[in-house]
Amino acid sequence: MKRLTSWLAVGMCVALLGFAFTPKANAQGTVEKANFTLTEQLDVGGTILQPGDYQIRVVRLQGNRNMLRVLTGDGTKLLTTVLSIPHPEGPGGVQIPASRYILYPARAGQVTALRTWFAANTPGLGGHDIVYPKQRALELAALVNEPVVATTVEVKEPEFQTVPLVLVTPQKEVKPYEVAMAPKPPVPEAAPVQPAVAVEKPVHHKRLPKTASGVPLYAGLGFLAVLGALGLGVLARRVV
Repeated sequence: MKRLTSWLAVGMCVALLGFAFTPKANAQGTVEKANFTLTEQLDVGGTILQPGDYQIRVVRLQGNRNMLRVLTGDGTKLLTTVLSIPHPEGPGGVQIPASRYILYPARAGQVTALRTWFAANTPGLGGHDIVYPKQRALELAALVNEPVVATTVEVKEPEFQTVPLVLVTPQKEVKPYEVAMAPKPPVPEAAPVQPAVAVEKPVHHKRLPKTASGVPLYAGLGFLAVLGALGLGVLARRVV
């Protein structure tokens, strides 16, 4: 019995150690990737993809940008790398069961361009807005009548971390790109503090109930008197 108890204790210790050292999933370590098929040409960051099977995945960079790698469908050959900026996720952080692609509308004779890509099942990570070269971004900005983030020079992969980004407008203006910061909620005004006033409470003197009685005292005195009388009687007999 003692041996069985010892083995059970050892087993419980091993189980607890295994649980303690089990690696835990990290939402920030989620690999965002997807496979997709094109039936017509698609512009992704200035690179024209032909009809076929492809894979897209995210390489997270420091700061306010990310890098997207586009590979062949089996993921064995890198075709292009493009720069992107984070696209805030909608309210509620709802999981998307499949990747979602938002496209710029295309005019007749033009190639459709990828605007935003949302990876599947990544709530809280948002999407990825594609950054285009300045000239292409000017065309897209005029097409949708909205500003488009762009680069003013041809960018190589090692420069993705530091290349300056600009914002081109439908009016062909070029402005520095600034990360939009979420507005801070207003600080509620503190309620005025009322000075503390000491309120003197009336003191009620309680009179204890009269529970004592003279009977025990009288009984005690009588008992002492009897003892005294007996003592005197004994003493008188000795004297006689």
